[in-house]
Amino acid sequence: MSHGMDIKRFLQDPELLVQLCREVIDALDGAEDPQVREKEAQLREISRTIERLHKAGVPVPEVLRAEKTRLAVALGGRGQTQQALIRLATQFEDILKDIRSRLGSGGGGEIHRHKRATGYRSKSPKTRKQVYREHIIRALKTFGGRARVSDVLEEIGRQLNGKLLPGDLELRKDGRTVGWHNSVQWERLRMVKDGILRSGSPNGVWELADGHL
Repeated sequence: MSHGMDIKRFLQDPELLVQLCREVIDALDGAEDPQVREKEAQLREISRTIERLHKAGVPVPEVLRAEKTRLAVALGGRGQTQQALIRLATQFEDILKDIRSRLGSGGGGEIHRHKRATGYRSKSPKTRKQVYREHIIRALKTFGGRARVSDVLEEIGRQLNGKLLPGDLELRKDGRTVGWHNSVQWERLRMVKDGILRSGSPNGVWELADGHL
């Protein structure tokens, strides 16, 4: 895919490759409607307010919970960007496995220790993967077996309105991505591997495979 001269630049300074990857990720993450940022900020503030009320032992008004769910569903428009970023993450994981094998046990151990030190998992209850799988299938059948990512997320949000668990509504470490959106995207990748969804669908489109319509 690359010419020898292009590869030579990165061989001389590998950090250029890291910089290029970051620029691509930033470009993907920034190619959105300006209103998305506003909704993300609103969702962050509402999430913090709900968390403060929980800690203070104060009942959370239903209108606040409803607004949080509404914003989470509205942010389903990030679906295409999210999907692209998840694909990159999956491929980067494969690259890291290759790098670990080349480093040997010593270097690989350092990477694992760093990952354990910086990793974070929410303890809040979350919806099971199987539930998302069932709702992805149900949502796609609603659209005749084929739909855009944003439409699928919006339909799943409608189906699960009032049923999402606290962990599903938490924001990811980036402060923008809603937990259940991320879970749906990862489940989609597993469904492709299991042959339930087509693997060659156009970018931003999900399709049920033959036999699952």
